[in-house]
Amino acid sequence: MIWSMKLLVVGGAGYVGGTTCAWLLDQGHEVWVLDDLSTGHREAVLGYGFVQARAGDHKAVLELLKREKFNGVMHFAAKSLVAESVAKPDLYRENNVQQTRQLLETMLEAGVRDFIFSSTAAIFGDPSVDRITEDLPKKPKNPYGETKLEVEKMLAEMAARGLRSVALRYFNAAGAEPGQRVGEWHEPESHLIPRILKSVAENRPAEIFGSDYPTPDGTCVRDYIHVWDLAAAHEAALKRILAARDANPEKGSFEAFNLGSENGFSVLEVVDQCEKVVEKKIVRQMRERRPGDPPRLVADSSLAQKTLGFRPQFSKLPEIIGSAWKWEQKRARSKTMRRAVFLDRDGTINEDPGYLSDPEQLRLFPGVDKALGKLHAAGYLLVVVSNQSGVGRGLIPEGALAHIHAKLDRILETHGTRIDRYELCLHHPEDGCDCRKPQPKLILNAAEALDVDLKKSYMIGDKTSDIQAGIRAGCKGTLLVRTGEGIKSRETGAAFVAASLVEAANWILEQDTKALEIAGS
Repeated sequence: MIWSMKLLVVGGAGYVGGTTCAWLLDQGHEVWVLDDLSTGHREAVLGYGFVQARAGDHKAVLELLKREKFNGVMHFAAKSLVAESVAKPDLYRENNVQQTRQLLETMLEAGVRDFIFSSTAAIFGDPSVDRITEDLPKKPKNPYGETKLEVEKMLAEMAARGLRSVALRYFNAAGAEPGQRVGEWHEPESHLIPRILKSVAENRPAEIFGSDYPTPDGTCVRDYIHVWDLAAAHEAALKRILAARDANPEKGSFEAFNLGSENGFSVLEVVDQCEKVVEKKIVRQMRERRPGDPPRLVADSSLAQKTLGFRPQFSKLPEIIGSAWKWEQKRARSKTMRRAVFLDRDGTINEDPGYLSDPEQLRLFPGVDKALGKLHAAGYLLVVVSNQSGVGRGLIPEGALAHIHAKLDRILETHGTRIDRYELCLHHPEDGCDCRKPQPKLILNAAEALDVDLKKSYMIGDKTSDIQAGIRAGCKGTLLVRTGEGIKSRETGAAFVAASLVEAANWILEQDTKALEIAGS
């Protein structure tokens, strides 16, 4: 597969950055992450490569940009707690402004000129209007908003040096991405929806900061935008920049767009909606106002709609809260979630005669039965994820697959194991389905059904599409076996390349041993 773009996501271990990585991977782009993990999480990183460094680390960033030849950079590495910014303005200026300035200088030095910046509606302060348009005066009420506005001004100035950039001004990002690979995970948590849901999970009152604002019920009104819709907008913005580059390679530019749902909900209205989603009464505990919080912030996103084709698809409040609640429940049971090895079938487990339809033609590669038995004994579920386009093409009767898998299970039973689940794409390649590898849906569906933690799990296959599916799904590791199509594959994204499934299984078990040794040291 030819990737459309190769992108560096700075701050990709965080909430919006990580979700954008998931979106970009699903659209077929190659994604790398740079993050210092000061607030992000290594477990949240998705993509083909990861570098732990600050945005302003000149040496690390320059080396990475020159080596990997990225099409563009997306920036999500700001500190973003309003109250903290009021208490520690110098910290915010150093991280949000100085680090970003150094990143931009390094980009220009490396010849990378295309940049998407994660900005905020906080740059407007308290405009006291029904909906906020891009051309309103910028009067931030807190150092967080001030630092974001300072970077926007910097981007506009650097257009004269050939930088092409877009600032995307978020309103309230919320929800979790549909595959539940990424959700809100802040320490401490300052955002309203996850704070409310955490209070439900922990059986304590939900804190509400301020009940005397000049709004209908006295609580702040905000515009909530699903984080998946935000992620889509980042890709659209970068495509706009690249189109401008193709038209005039030397010309710099700067544009800014508001991103919101254009619907305002008060804090109490959000609590009411949360009660409906969780089906439980939520006790409200009123607190003093937090410093720097404006009464009302609701977007006018018409410019983004017209220019970027921005059309929120997931930003109805019950849908946002529902995805966030699902994420909170997943996090709560993370310690008890299981682990799995996802396996391609033809060319990885058995010889691939092309459109296998007769069980009698099933031939396992040497040692596969013992290798799978060892993985199962170590506590891994075994899940076959396979493109079976022969069914869609009319070359394989759908019922034949059940007989083939029954025979595979009978063979594996001799080693005390069996495949725990078969997750198959039966479509014709031209159907345009969203489950055919390299898309990650087969893996994500199986993980949800079996309550599997993908950050403890592996994908093994013999094709580039298998490796890409595992990376996009967020598996702990992906392994290419030099059997089947793997004999000629040049795939470099795999964590390990093995001569056989036996060698791949042994490598996984070695990782477990190393992890135990580290934990015990």
